[in-house]
Amino acid sequence: MNPHSISNFSDSLLLEQCEAIIEEGFKTLEKVERAFAIIEQMGLYRSSFSNFESYSQKRWKRDMNLPHLCQSQMENLT
Repeated sequence: MNPHSISNFSDSLLLEQCEAIIEEGFKTLEKVERAFAIIEQMGLYRSSFSNFESYSQKRWKRDMNLPHLCQSQMENLT
């Protein structure tokens, strides 16, 4: 095996590993999005917060609605 083919093999293996991480990350993003949607739709935040935006900002340190952020990030990659 020459050095160039070793480099190609390494790059291919690294690409495969990165793609597996991304695939798992997308699954996680979907789970996070669903969890936020349930909390928002069912008003589960109401015992401690007056609205979902306040809950998101104080509990998760986010100024925006995370599920919509996740969705827009996934759309940008497709």
